[in-house]
Amino acid sequence: MAMMLNEATGNSVLLQPQHIFGRHPTAATQLTNLEASRTHAVIIWDGEYWILQDTSSNGTFINGKRLKKGHKILLEKGDAIQFGNIHTENWFIKELTPPESILLPLTLGLETIHLSAITALPSEDSPEVSIYPSAQGQWLCETSEGTVILKTGDCVGTAEFQWRFVDAKASIETDILSDKKPLLFDDICFIFDVSQNEEHVSLTLTLDETPIDLGERNHHYVLLLLARKSLEDSKLGVSDIERGWLDKDLLCGMLGQSENHINIHIYRFRKQLSALYPDAEQLSTLIERRTGEIRFSPREIEIFGGLTIDPTIQQQGKPIRLN
Repeated sequence: MAMMLNEATGNSVLLQPQHIFGRHPTAATQLTNLEASRTHAVIIWDGEYWILQDTSSNGTFINGKRLKKGHKILLEKGDAIQFGNIHTENWFIKELTPPESILLPLTLGLETIHLSAITALPSEDSPEVSIYPSAQGQWLCETSEGTVILKTGDCVGTAEFQWRFVDAKASIETDILSDKKPLLFDDICFIFDVSQNEEHVSLTLTLDETPIDLGERNHHYVLLLLARKSLEDSKLGVSDIERGWLDKDLLCGMLGQSENHINIHIYRFRKQLSALYPDAEQLSTLIERRTGEIRFSPREIEIFGGLTIDPTIQQQGKPIRLN
């Protein structure tokens, strides 16, 4: 990310895609010198370059030269910037790399989190909140109440630990021009291989007719229980929008584990996918939440072995398939 350094204080600032400098309390970087305007200048990422525009009364100085009000200038690494007066403190441009989506700490003592894949808040050991990208490139925030699309400025986290989300996207046009191809979930099949005593659960994912072996993991058993609920609902003719929802308290009772443990299992599954398949973050939306309930919602599931759900639809060692 782009970074500026305040020579006087030694403090560094990560530049947001639209970063306002000024004395106004809501400015991304609040200036303290009286010569600065309430909204003094803005630095913008246009998708290719970092650009500074002056909006002040007393002016903004770049390398000792005053920038005309309303004019824009391309920033370069090493530029010295002063806001309001040439004798005020220097801000130096240290880095000019493209922006990243980040979580800025609101709670004292927390660190800035750079978002690149699924992230658990407040930690991987206590994943009460999950942040991950959608197929459309939006960042999603999943809590026990459901999932929402994040917008710059949104607060995320828990009651004790709070961050503010900043999106790296420069503009709406950037989203429209994105050429990232969404996965077609109808072409995905999850295949469970379960031992007779259900102590061992292996999982294979087929995507575009290519098998991806996810191996045997403890967290696969959570998915197995959710997958069975989806199959049972399908047999009963439950609509797609309601199929597979399982009460979280019931799931905790079936597993003999707390909700936090279940959150850890789901987080580890998503991390496993992310490590094996580059676009696996998009598959995170196959695990959904709403108040008091959770479901695993792929359209195609096969289960081999394990305990029989219903002898009319499953024989030991024969697959159940949801279409």
